[in-house]
Amino acid sequence: MQRYSRTLSFPGSLALALLASAVLSACGGGGDGGSPAAQSTTTAANAPAAGAPAGPADKPVATVAPACSGCAAVDANTYAGSGIGVWQSTNATAAPVDLPISIKGLAGQDVTLVFTNPTGTVQTMPTVPLTASYFPTVASSALQPDDGTEAVKRRIADFNRDGWQAMAGVRGSGPNSAVYGGQPTLSAAAAYAPGDTRTWYHSNNTPHLAQLIRQDTVASDGTVVNFWVEVSEFGTGKVTQAIVDALYAGFVPSGKIYDMLKSMGGKVWGPHNYSNLISGSVAQPVDIVILNFDNNTTPFGMVGYFYARNAIKNDPTNNPYSNDSVSLYLDSETLYLGGAAGMKAMLLTMAHEGMHMQNFYRRAVVPTPSYAFATWLEEASAMMMEDFASQSIDPTYNAIRDVRFKDYIGYKAGSYNCSLLTWDPFGAACDSYSVSGSFGGFLDRQLGLAFYKHLLTNFSSTDSVAVLDASIRSVAPDSSLGEQLRRFAATSGALMKAPSPAGFGFPARAEGGFTMPVIDPQALLASRTLTQSVPSVLQPYGSLPVVRKAVNGTYGETIKVPANSTLSVVIQ
Repeated sequence: MQRYSRTLSFPGSLALALLASAVLSACGGGGDGGSPAAQSTTTAANAPAAGAPAGPADKPVATVAPACSGCAAVDANTYAGSGIGVWQSTNATAAPVDLPISIKGLAGQDVTLVFTNPTGTVQTMPTVPLTASYFPTVASSALQPDDGTEAVKRRIADFNRDGWQAMAGVRGSGPNSAVYGGQPTLSAAAAYAPGDTRTWYHSNNTPHLAQLIRQDTVASDGTVVNFWVEVSEFGTGKVTQAIVDALYAGFVPSGKIYDMLKSMGGKVWGPHNYSNLISGSVAQPVDIVILNFDNNTTPFGMVGYFYARNAIKNDPTNNPYSNDSVSLYLDSETLYLGGAAGMKAMLLTMAHEGMHMQNFYRRAVVPTPSYAFATWLEEASAMMMEDFASQSIDPTYNAIRDVRFKDYIGYKAGSYNCSLLTWDPFGAACDSYSVSGSFGGFLDRQLGLAFYKHLLTNFSSTDSVAVLDASIRSVAPDSSLGEQLRRFAATSGALMKAPSPAGFGFPARAEGGFTMPVIDPQALLASRTLTQSVPSVLQPYGSLPVVRKAVNGTYGETIKVPANSTLSVVIQ
């Protein structure tokens, strides 16, 4: 999914069946990547030289420091014998450095080394022996065939980011409701009643006749919400009244998706000063339009989108396919062929695409387009909205826990060493949805509601990296984007058990009427994939976990840490 359009992997047996059918080739099983000598991870610390007098061993020079409090990291060289211990060391120089590590007290625990690049540039990755690698032949590692939707999503995303400006008309110094030809635009809320029909243009410019099935009013501010269904898609065996009513129940009533969106970031549409955007001076309805996107008799794929061209007034010459509407679009086949998983996905799609719609108005239209989030942060913000909203919509489903994090640790060799800044959904090596979504879910649970609201309304910079860093510091002044990334990388790279030490993990969080469930990374151990070869570089804001299995006694090894990078050592 690109910035304003949403594609899902989805949970359950249906997901596994469909993904399995998409496997293009079986992936080879693991194997160790180092020589037998390199695989030995239990050493004697500071053994005396031959012929030297026997005596107490000197304590090794401290090279890593405990990075958690009240945890199993007793000191720089001692593990408590059970529980979770985290140590870290940062190489702030421009060259790799050798880091001797010696930690005693282990009794069969795994040691995970996590290399993290907390900078926006690639860092050369030195050689490190691999003593555990996993690349199971399961659906999570399978290629997904491109059915053509990626190009569509890219086109919508590009338009939503900056293409709309060429059609938006004159930007005045104050709110302006002028339109093409000088005719005023009235709110469409009063123009239609249930049973009425009108033509809606899909993103591919094809016309679809749809009927207004139900019309409701949000109690908190009087906004009208219209549910339209393509005429040929409504009825028994397709989109039924019960399906529409379920969408209503998730979106309109007090405390549901519309109210949650508004409480997070304000109105989804309102006054502005562009001459060719639909009026913000009168109340506009929110139209939820259910169309058959591709007539492929298959659920999922591209399940929903927000397309900014519909908020630009229709003009026969300049914008003939605009729907003159503040609107979201949902795929009908996912609703009636996707079963329970399809409805769960679609409810959160309304929250996800609703955030894109709100971001477009709040961050691009009202201030200036330069404040629009970069794609990676735009998508993160929408998936974070899903995270906050999930338990209020369906307590059994959370997209970060059930989809994004599972994909993050299981897609190909894991999406660990994937640049946070490069948008590459379901790519050859990386899945950017799982990267942005998983990191967003970590920030949600560690920093909470105040952080998220600050992020949505933070106009301190037009640089998305700087915006995210400033919002982190707004609630954790001693922290930073780099620090949160290191903690996230240690959590996800080691599949840290829940409960984790403070500052790590995905703990449950409830505040302001929002509840996010705990995510236990260790529960996903069977689906984790690890690299079979050391990459040449650490990507910007990327990481790389390397596992030493079942170490007894003292873990000792000298590790070369890349320039401007951090090594985390997790024992559990």
